[in-house]
Amino acid sequence: MGMQPQCLQLDSVLQTVSVLEAVIRRSFGPDGGQVLFTRDTGQTLLTRHGTRILAALRLEHPLARMVVECVRRHSSGTGDGSKTFVLLLAALLREIQKHTQKAHREGAGAKRLAEALLAFGLDKLSDVITVGVAPHGSSLSDTHTPGQTDTHTLWCLLSAFLHTRISPTHAEIISQLTCELLSHWSCHGDFINEHFPALHTAVSGFPIGCSRLLEGQVIHADFSSPLPLRNHGPIRALVVTEPLEPSLLIGGTVLELGGANRGIESVCVRLGRGLDSVCVILQHLGVSLLLSSVRQSESVLAAVGRYGVCVLECVCEDDLSLFSVLKDRGRPHSLVVCGLTEGQTEQSVCAVRDALHMLRTTWGPKHRTRATERTARTDVMESCCVISVGGTFEFLLHHTLLQHTHANMALLSVPRQIYSHNRRRYLEAHAHTLSCIRNHGNSPDPPETSAVLAVDGSMFESGSGSGVESVSCKYQLILAVLQCLRSLLSVDTVIHANTSTLSHTCQREEDDD
Repeated sequence: MGMQPQCLQLDSVLQTVSVLEAVIRRSFGPDGGQVLFTRDTGQTLLTRHGTRILAALRLEHPLARMVVECVRRHSSGTGDGSKTFVLLLAALLREIQKHTQKAHREGAGAKRLAEALLAFGLDKLSDVITVGVAPHGSSLSDTHTPGQTDTHTLWCLLSAFLHTRISPTHAEIISQLTCELLSHWSCHGDFINEHFPALHTAVSGFPIGCSRLLEGQVIHADFSSPLPLRNHGPIRALVVTEPLEPSLLIGGTVLELGGANRGIESVCVRLGRGLDSVCVILQHLGVSLLLSSVRQSESVLAAVGRYGVCVLECVCEDDLSLFSVLKDRGRPHSLVVCGLTEGQTEQSVCAVRDALHMLRTTWGPKHRTRATERTARTDVMESCCVISVGGTFEFLLHHTLLQHTHANMALLSVPRQIYSHNRRRYLEAHAHTLSCIRNHGNSPDPPETSAVLAVDGSMFESGSGSGVESVSCKYQLILAVLQCLRSLLSVDTVIHANTSTLSHTCQREEDDD
């Protein structure tokens, strides 16, 4: 039948994931660079965004595609952790391989370990993080104004996040603009997430420094009728989703009428008067701008133009949806993202979109993945907890796991990669975190200082503008990795089938159903 079964061993699974790890590692951490992809068409892609790097690879092995799909699903929900996902997955596979080789039960033992790790993650991990990590973090909420976000902490969170996706100069500018955008919407980012396609405009050919926040909504369409130069004052707009002119008068329609020519003239006169009636209504309502989702006829443009009404045709659904709800949201503000090239601009836009997804995950328990819906505790999500960057989360969780569960989840592979350029920095960061644990214990008050990593890789105190990351995103990342690990090790055999055989098999199964 053209099928080639291949029995999977743990070594082959690890080898496949290690190849992805080697690609990701080059863009990970503060010293991570950008990856340049070239296509057969001559197009290039320059990025350090983990999900985009993985998506650009031409993968033939089904396990590799399976891992990339797991990363994509996780990243699309939380906007964060695609590179850490691959690094942690590879480290866990190596730990499992070491453990099962010693016990001489590699196959079944690896599956049981993966099942046990996932069960632990779903049932106990939230409690462990609440006890051992959260007390050493801080809240994204303003302690002086309940219900409001601490602006400085928000900037630290966004800045650290964006530095892993775009260049430092671009990250500083985009972080500030995103903070300003969020400050104009008292909705914890939900509204901005939903309407982000209409709340931003990408402009290529200008430096990133030209990016700015504009008051108002930017409509992505051209004027179909001239804009009067006289001062209108406040503009009243109307949304139209259908042609204003009856279909009988639209060009290309063949109309056959019996009788004398006088009958045709009377029909045209009645329809023409219908347009005048519509224009009179628009004038009575004070409408001076028509936003149309469809293209209007030349007669409509001419008719409304005589009454001083401008028309924007083919306005996209995102813009119309945002316009329809703005009456209840106060004054809108739109983000204009500039870049010298289209790829550079697109990279910044994707980084902002991911940052908004990350903030949604950080802010409230109502935005949970399927994995977190199965957990009994939600303390981590409810607290809007953030922790200093630079491996602090992994150091704290690793220490807590050893103290309370005697388990090792390969967490230290992440900070080791962060400080791969300087082993001494890794040891200093680890020692500093342990010192914070000894000095503060499990006190609910966060420590005054913590081990953090600056943009240039140097250590500094958290009070001087350090970066932070979301504890909730880290928690969901670990759960997603454990689920992917269980799925990978549940595969016993890979069958390579040609397209015709696979289509025939699927069709036969559908017929049987």
